Amino acid sequence: MRKFESVDIIPALRKIVDNNNLSYKTDYEYDVETLKKAAAGSHFLWFSRYSGTWLMNERDAHIRNTESYNTWQYYTDTKYYGVKAFAVKITGNDGGRPVGDVYELNYNKHREEVRKNSFSAKTVDVTFKPAYWEKGATPTTRAFEMDEYNNNWGAIISRYGQAENIHHNLSGEDMSQLKEVLAKIRSQRESEAVPANINDYIREITRERFHEYGYKRDDMAFTAPDDAYVAFKHLIPVYILYPDNVSEQAKSKADLDNAVYGGCMFGMGERDKKLLNLYKAGNTFDDLPFSKEELKTIFFMALDKGKESIEDDNQRNVIDGIIRFLDTALFSNDSNGELNDMRSRELDESEDIER
Repeated sequence: MRKFESVDIIPALRKIVDNNNLSYKTDYEYDVETLKKAAAGSHFLWFSRYSGTWLMNERDAHIRNTESYNTWQYYTDTKYYGVKAFAVKITGNDGGRPVGDVYELNYNKHREEVRKNSFSAKTVDVTFKPAYWEKGATPTTRAFEMDEYNNNWGAIISRYGQAENIHHNLSGEDMSQLKEVLAKIRSQRESEAVPANINDYIREITRERFHEYGYKRDDMAFTAPDDAYVAFKHLIPVYILYPDNVSEQAKSKADLDNAVYGGCMFGMGERDKKLLNLYKAGNTFDDLPFSKEELKTIFFMALDKGKESIEDDNQRNVIDGIIRFLDTALFSNDSNGELNDMRSRELDESEDIER
């Protein structure tokens, strides 16, 4: 079991979403809101699957017939659904920036362990949202016996309104047993955990996914279909991958449509994937310590440097990376024809020198 220690929880889990989910990535934004409010000492279970994510209180997953319990027990075919499961421990939260530890779980094993160590709630406290016409009203909380709530929940919601929070209560004896169960599970999890790097984990799951598909060149970052369309919109190179180790850059939306219809996978260069994430986050270059004009100057300086005969492979790769990154970032949406003409001439000269 791997453990990612003392990480920024929200961006760490987002990396997993970006490299595992095929659709419904926006589910994660609901998880983010919960994590931002989580206090130190909070424990969650979380999974990413091909279609969406789910975050739940670890305690609730052990209480039968709760939404958390039923959801955690549902996904029996982890490969089909693409389930990657984790336990999350919040150790601190600085203004909505939770930090802590993320533990990789064997989902099927953990799911069975939860099932064997689950309890039935005795009562439930339900907090109801005030009606829309009761602006400023305080939410009301009512307690129900579990049988009453389960048998009449429709009538209860009709009478009291939309439920904002549901808290299941165990008997005193069961609560003590559950605390012992959770303490044992967490202690065992901690003792078995091997410290690891989240970026290494991402590279591993990407490699496994591509290799199972039949693409074994290990030169691409995983790209979900939705992200492929976003990349294409911003003129960021995105590639259609085939099982015979062939990659082909998408030249049109029709290429993307046909690839999706044909069940193909998509990939991008690592640096281009970072640029895509920059666009997706709504960021710009305004926060960098360079103006756009200064970045353009750096771009053309890199082009000039690239015309030289550079024997050091690492240095040449650095220069090439700077050129590719700034080329996309600065000129994909630039309407300055003269500047783009200059860029084209410089690129042509560089290619001529390479030939």
